[in-house]
Amino acid sequence: MWDMRRAIKVGVLVWAVLLPWQVRAEAPVVVAHATVHGHDVPVHRIGELRAPDTPAGMDGFAVRVAYVLRAWTRKHGVEAIGNLCRTPDGATWGTVLLTVGAHVASPVTNACPLGMLATGVDIHSHPQRQHYRANAVDQIFLGRLPCREVTTQPDTFGPDDYGRPGYMVGRLGLHFQRGLDRVRLVRDMRLPPPAMSSDDLRRIAAVASPAALPGAASQPGS
Repeated sequence: MWDMRRAIKVGVLVWAVLLPWQVRAEAPVVVAHATVHGHDVPVHRIGELRAPDTPAGMDGFAVRVAYVLRAWTRKHGVEAIGNLCRTPDGATWGTVLLTVGAHVASPVTNACPLGMLATGVDIHSHPQRQHYRANAVDQIFLGRLPCREVTTQPDTFGPDDYGRPGYMVGRLGLHFQRGLDRVRLVRDMRLPPPAMSSDDLRRIAAVASPAALPGAASQPGS
């Protein structure tokens, strides 16, 4: 992942954090901009989830978010990410889901739902296929556009993922790392998802269509 907290225009990011989430199924909402290698990269807000705390704690909420992220990435082909945030009294978890429309990068920010604080831990998705075609946003981060399909390992943390503790949802599992030598499997994603409220389903259904994302012409490989 690429840490965009310094690259993103601060005023726009604060607006993104404080603005109440609005359902817009027809297009993702651009909530911030980052400058990467001299190029403007819009950061899209694709949804928000909240859930009460349970005995499973952070892992329990991460599992819930993981199924949402995996479904979204399977449909769109690219990564998405969210901070794991919590209310000051610890009673409720929440996350704001973001994407830059890339296979190789996610925007690491301080964004949280209104009234919540970041825990310093995030969760992001990896492309769900072992091969994909790089798009124009990938080219900005890589500095080049690969001439052939890129081979990836969906269930393996990348070098940049170890910048801070975090969860990663791959093709088969939800994983957590707190450093190179502290990686564990949190959940087998082949298991059915936990029960979700109707509000969760409404928010999931409201994410943007693939055609609205940057680089949408580059579909994932098989």
